[in-house]
Amino acid sequence: MCRLLAIMSDTAITAQQALGDEQLAEFTALSDFHNDGWGAAWTGTDGRIESCSSIIEAEKDPQFEQLTHHNAATEQLIHLRWASEGMATVAENSHPFVRDGYAFMHNGNIAAPQLIDPMLDDEAHALVRGGTDSERFFAYILQCCRQTGDTEAGIIKAVEDTKKAFPHRSLNSLILHDGKVYVINVHAGAEFNVDDDPYRREHLPWQHNEQHYHELVMRRDAHTIIVASTGIQNGDYETLPEGSIFVLSREQGVPAIRTLWEGR
Repeated sequence: MCRLLAIMSDTAITAQQALGDEQLAEFTALSDFHNDGWGAAWTGTDGRIESCSSIIEAEKDPQFEQLTHHNAATEQLIHLRWASEGMATVAENSHPFVRDGYAFMHNGNIAAPQLIDPMLDDEAHALVRGGTDSERFFAYILQCCRQTGDTEAGIIKAVEDTKKAFPHRSLNSLILHDGKVYVINVHAGAEFNVDDDPYRREHLPWQHNEQHYHELVMRRDAHTIIVASTGIQNGDYETLPEGSIFVLSREQGVPAIRTLWEGR
């Protein structure tokens, strides 16, 4: 399980400029708990997705500080990884996964990877390089986008199908594609339990509990929208409705959020 952060702005800014020093420090400190590496994806100046990832804890990795303080983009995603049991901390399993003009990050545990494999057709299987359920969920999203011929319809279908097949799991995800950020906030019934991990049990960050861990929150002003997992204590954040998919885009140059789907 992991921490997710999305930033969309009307001009290219860094994560430090978007969050400010205090909130960026709070987010970075969460890597002591989510300490199995980090990753980021953003839209480059040529319109293509660029990305990087590391298996080093973000707070201990100079590259993370370099990225958050100097990499400016109009839309960017950042991920702090806490590997699910059995999911190795190796480069192939690090988020973001980038394929076919899409970048994807996930927080949660869906199912053993072999249980998701039957949902994938041959083309989707060919996209999988690592051993995580997250990457397979992403491959299924891409499969649905291809089959429907539409990104929004494909994401909705993938969420509905996966939610039906694996209820009470967290599908929380961020997807960057074509200058837009799609926010999947579907996690009803997902568990949060660190009873078998003494270190994490004794070092719980703020809101890391059964009630709040899987929530996604948002902060916005006239120039920027930030969507994040819980754990940032300071700042005027509002909780996004669970069981929903949102899309962040720029309407006439101004960042906007639109509800794409609400669970039925």
